[in-house]
Amino acid sequence: MAQRTEKSRLVSAMSGSLSGACVSAIVQPLDVVRTRMQVDVNRGVHVSAWGTLRTITQESHWTGLWRGTQPTVIRLGLGAGLHFFLLETIKPLVSQRQPDGSLKLGALQAAFAGGCSRAIAAVVSCPITVVKTRMEFGSVQGSSTLGALRAITRAEGVRGLFGGLGPTVLSNAPFAGLYYMFYTRLQSRLNERTAWRPMAVNLLSGTVAAVSATLLTQPFDVVRTQVQLRLVPRAAGAAGAAAPHLSALGMLRHISASQGARGLLAGAVPRVAKRALQTALIWVFYEELMGRAAVAARAAAAVPPK
Repeated sequence: MAQRTEKSRLVSAMSGSLSGACVSAIVQPLDVVRTRMQVDVNRGVHVSAWGTLRTITQESHWTGLWRGTQPTVIRLGLGAGLHFFLLETIKPLVSQRQPDGSLKLGALQAAFAGGCSRAIAAVVSCPITVVKTRMEFGSVQGSSTLGALRAITRAEGVRGLFGGLGPTVLSNAPFAGLYYMFYTRLQSRLNERTAWRPMAVNLLSGTVAAVSATLLTQPFDVVRTQVQLRLVPRAAGAAGAAAPHLSALGMLRHISASQGARGLLAGAVPRVAKRALQTALIWVFYEELMGRAAVAARAAAAVPPK
């Protein structure tokens, strides 16, 4: 039993890594637009997602929309794999044993399992997240992820690789917790009340859950971007210039005071589109890969040993 559980976790990690790596490159332009919009808020400029897209393509052509793809693929591949591995590890620990011996994951338990696993994955992948954010904005030297990591370490020390760790965790852990809670509840309801194919159920559940969780955690994502880019508040100096690292709380207060709700929701449109598409597709691929792995495992178990 222990060997089977360990194998299931490894399959879960591999399925999550493969799903995350494949999907991340597809939705990268939405991340680049999101980052640019959140930087523009620091400059006191509010431009629509479409206007930001046009500006980026005019400055860097269409290739500019895929800046930071390499660290994005690494981060999603590593982060999604670790997230799913931890999720499958934590779920049995918090699930409720039913009279028939089965395990049931309640709403709060689902939120805890999703949030805890994502928080750990966010901490581990934070250095890659810093590189990704700065590459998307074009504020780091080095054409490769490794080169960028070295450049940041030389200039800011190891501490620079974990810039914005607080808001990174606060935007990722609650998102994952809320997402997994919404996803499992909606998936269960649809399975009970419809005769839809599993892929359709997973896609709709993932999309609705991703949109809801993204909007609720958007302010923390705005703070994360500005802290990791080390931006100066407009009142403190030249907009967009490098400066000593501002605390996440200080940045949150500044954005709230100077920009209000509009500033805290900057980049929400591309982030919602990206999160909805990315998360839904990752979960669809993940569920499909896990399902196929389960079928293959049952088939292998049914073959008598020679």
